[in-house]
Amino acid sequence: MLRPSDWAAISAAAAPAFSHDGRTLFHLRGTGLPQIWAMPLGGPGAARPLSEHAEKVAFLRRAPTDDRLIWGVDAGGDERQQLWLLEPGAARPRPLTADPRVIHDFGAVSPDGTEIAFSANDRNEACWDVLVMDLASGARRRLLEGPGERSVTAWSAVGDRLAVIGNRTTGDQSLLVINVAEDAVHEVPRTRPTRYAAARFSADGTRLLVLTDQGGEFLRLERIDPATGVAEALFAPPGRDVEAWSLSPGGALLATIENDRGYALLRVGAPTAERPVVGGLPPGIVADLAWSVDGNRLAFAAQGPTEPPGLWLWERESAAARPLWRPDPRAEAGIDPARLIAPALVTWRSTGGTAVPGWFAKPEVPPPAGGHPAVISVHGGPASQARADFRPDVQMLLDRGYAVLMPNVRGSTGYGRAWMEADDVGRRKVAIADLLAAHAWLAAQPGIAPGRIGVMGQSYGGWMVLAAVTLHPELWRAAVDWYGIADWFTLLRDTGPWRRDHRAAEYGLPGRDDAVLEALSPIRRVAEVTAPLLVAHGDRDPRVPIGESERFVAEMHAHGLPVRYERFEYAGHGFIRPEHRRRIFEVVAEHFDRHL
Repeated sequence: MLRPSDWAAISAAAAPAFSHDGRTLFHLRGTGLPQIWAMPLGGPGAARPLSEHAEKVAFLRRAPTDDRLIWGVDAGGDERQQLWLLEPGAARPRPLTADPRVIHDFGAVSPDGTEIAFSANDRNEACWDVLVMDLASGARRRLLEGPGERSVTAWSAVGDRLAVIGNRTTGDQSLLVINVAEDAVHEVPRTRPTRYAAARFSADGTRLLVLTDQGGEFLRLERIDPATGVAEALFAPPGRDVEAWSLSPGGALLATIENDRGYALLRVGAPTAERPVVGGLPPGIVADLAWSVDGNRLAFAAQGPTEPPGLWLWERESAAARPLWRPDPRAEAGIDPARLIAPALVTWRSTGGTAVPGWFAKPEVPPPAGGHPAVISVHGGPASQARADFRPDVQMLLDRGYAVLMPNVRGSTGYGRAWMEADDVGRRKVAIADLLAAHAWLAAQPGIAPGRIGVMGQSYGGWMVLAAVTLHPELWRAAVDWYGIADWFTLLRDTGPWRRDHRAAEYGLPGRDDAVLEALSPIRRVAEVTAPLLVAHGDRDPRVPIGESERFVAEMHAHGLPVRYERFEYAGHGFIRPEHRRRIFEVVAEHFDRHL
């Protein structure tokens, strides 16, 4: 059996971007705090780091005209991101923004490379305004003010307009076009609440190409007339979301990623033809599509349950993909890749006969007398999805002899709009019903100890944990809550002000939905808890403030109930620093080993 901390030492790569001449691949690489790297392609020299922040680099973009690189860094996971620029040949990057109180959400670089567009909440913490900055002088122009979250997604090829997505709720976005010169804003007409993603202008600037579920259940790639909202479907696989798309320079090739029950399918080919699925990839997730300037190569990130995130390359000449860089668990952490276990897709029945999907894995060793202990791991969101990705925490549990079930209860994405919205406001109890059905299914599996089942979850999944152990305490032998929600009223009061209305639309609005919020706030039923509980939270969490955990823990102490509280200093909504990753893996393993 490996040490829990070993599983925190495996690195990952993401966000590839070709240099302008195609000889170098810039990307993010690291363990917990990824940095910018430059990797030669086919030439001499080794990969080398270009940044050395003591923080996580959140994204990477290359300017369209040269090899200037732009990236974002926050402070301790507080999400108040600052923007940085590295000029070709420069020894060090320089900050483009330097106000640690403000979120700077990067959007796009102008076609001539002289300006950037982004959103920021510098005027009002609750409002993400759209701004344009001159890279040479630092001068800013504010193009759009207003409440809520807005993200710039594209700049038109001639530089006259921006595409912007406004985030009203998880399932209701607005699609805007801003005329940069005239400061004029136009909202694309729509007929009902709609999701939008990855909006970009057509080459001639007359249409928007965008992922949308307007009038349907799943995200599809459409060409939309911004004046009228009239849309034409370009790629709409039945029963699957299209997650990402990218046209090669010149438009000869289209790459798309679709979500097939949690697996990703990458297709590349002519936009007007039947495009084949790219083979040879690890069964799992594909992301971060990036074309070379000549349009002949496509770089992307790929991972799977037994494959940590690495960099891959598809080449037009061979129409095949090959790995460029892959983490080495054996060299980095002493982990034999052969001991990694891939969960299987499973389903079970919940209320009304509803089929609930999820992922299930058992240790490869024979079960002990009485069966394997097991953990149900609930994802956050709730508009998210347990997928075929690399989960070192899950592999750690499997290595220690625990079976693991990862449900996609109602409210999850990847199964259509109706499934995503099935738990909104007063319907939230169906998610708990799905979790209870998951417990019943798991307890009935061969080789599982039905009396030794624990539950673990992060963020919204942490709320699911607290709801489970307060509403149905008899089912759970041990529980782990990572930065979960204890009280819907205080969550909606204390979360980042730019998120309050967005979250209230899904969870419930104080003053209107008080009965729902009251009934579903676990802190009202702390006395019911019987399972030993581990609670972990970061002191800089802007999404679920640390008070949620500290109040729940205080109530546990007041009732004399078993609870262990781990407060993480200089940590946000997630434990990403190497020392934090090692610690959370160790305490989770200790907790389940002792109580489960």
